[in-house]
Amino acid sequence: MGIIAASMMQYENAIKKLFPRGAYWEEQFADPESDVSIFVRAKVDELIRFRGRMSNLYNESRPDICEELIEDWERVLLNELNIGKTLTERRGLLLSKENDNLSRAALQNIAKKYGFNIVDVYFYRPAFFGFSRFGINRIAGPAFWQVIIITVDTHGNNDQIAQFEASLQAKLLASSIPQFFYNGGKS
Repeated sequence: MGIIAASMMQYENAIKKLFPRGAYWEEQFADPESDVSIFVRAKVDELIRFRGRMSNLYNESRPDICEELIEDWERVLLNELNIGKTLTERRGLLLSKENDNLSRAALQNIAKKYGFNIVDVYFYRPAFFGFSRFGINRIAGPAFWQVIIITVDTHGNNDQIAQFEASLQAKLLASSIPQFFYNGGKS
């Protein structure tokens, strides 16, 4: 069901209800040329413009259909801009970064391509402690970064290891920091 747009008068009345009550404010609203009345009309215009772009804003919040904010999505998810590619190719690269399939099995599949075996994977997301605005204690992990500690059995050469690390880094979001430890040493 779509959102029914309000009229200018409905927006004006809603904004006026946000102001304190009293004779002063009633006098200000009664004069259409007062600063308060002019302010309210300006805010109504902003709300109508915003409401008109709501579907565009929703589209921009999804990397699979965004257009205007594609560079911002690339900066966050890819840590690089792909300006020379088509919009479809750029969206495809963004979708390949979806992190919901990141698991030990997915990492192991990447390692197998290089003849390596992942021994252990540890996802470290630091906890933050604080209080909600309701005074409830919270322990939560931040959404902005994580460290992934990966222990790998390998006897590969440095080129293979570099390719493996680059391939794995390409799978991770820009906010993920991989740390590699190798059993068998680099040769």
